[in-house]
Formats: sequence, C-alpha cells, structure tokens
Amino acid sequence: MVEFKGKFNSDVTKAMNNRAFKKTWWLFVVVSLLFILIGALVIAYPEDSSDLPFGIFMIVLGCIFTPLVIVLSLLIQRSRNKTMSIMSSDTLSTFQFFPDRLIFSEIKMSAGDTVSEYEATTSAKYSYLYKVEETKEAYFMFISRVQTHVISKSDLTQGSIEELNQILALNLGEQFKALKK
Repeated sequence: MVEFKGKFNSDVTKAMNNRAFKKTWWLFVVVSLLFILIGALVIAYPEDSSDLPFGIFMIVLGCIFTPLVIVLSLLIQRSRNKTMSIMSSDTLSTFQFFPDRLIFSEIKMSAGDTVSEYEATTSAKYSYLYKVEETKEAYFMFISRVQTHVISKSDLTQGSIEELNQILALNLGEQFKALKK
C-alpha cells in the first residue's frame, strides 16, 4: 500500500493553476505576440491619425497580457477558494493506493472539536480515474477533464513513489503519464 497524508488547502488550487499555465505558456506567448504585431502593423501602415494611439495600445496590451491574465486568475481563484469551507488547513486528505483499488478521504476538524465538521471517503477501482499525470512535485489524478485530485509527493507517509508508479501503470496503462526521467 502507498499512502499520502496532507492538507486540503489553497496549495491544491495553486498546483492546478501552475500546471495549467505550464501546459499553455505557448498560447500566452502567441496571443501576446499577435497583439504586438497588430500594434506594430497599425503604426507602420496608418490609415489616419487615430491609428497611432490604437497601435500603442495594442503593443502595451501585448506586453501586459500574460501578467494580467495570471493576476486575474489568481484573484478569481482566491475568491472561489473562500467560498469552499472544506478548503482549509484544518482539512486532512488521505490517499491510499492498493493494488486493486484506491481510497481517498477528507476530514475537517475545527479547533477544539471532538466531532468532525466534514468527513468523506471514496473507495473505487482505478477505472474511477480518467487519467493520471506525474510531475516532479505531485500527481494530478483526473476524474474527468476538469476535476482533479492533486497529491503532493512530499505528503508520502507509506510506501514509495516507485511502488505507486507500478500500481498506476498496471491499472491505468496509457492513461498514466509517468514523469520522464
């Protein structure tokens, strides 16, 4: 058995957002360059006097596009995190991987309470997972294209990364993308 125990807090959404930006960085570069190119072309081939301010605007927009999207995404995610009471440093997530099934559990204990505020357990076969991607820091366990469990490798409490990779490869085949070494 392989086990991970960690907190279900904003670090989970940070990891998902960082992964998404790493996978789509090229799109941000293309869009930024497109804005800059349009601005340069409008300045180089003006039709009237209003083209200069528009060209400058497009160049500036191209330069600030990526940082603006990142900042807006972080602000939106932060406000969404606040609406999820389970997302807290008081919530403990446990992920257990057995040869034929996996068990995910979350429990939120408020300070001083003896009864949990929230508790959930999912026990499933590996067919529950849509796909799994391993990175240097974590596993992204997709249950659909948009829903993901994030498991930090630093939260490993029992077993080994190699053992988990073997279990995932056997049960998921092509749906498991191991870290390339």
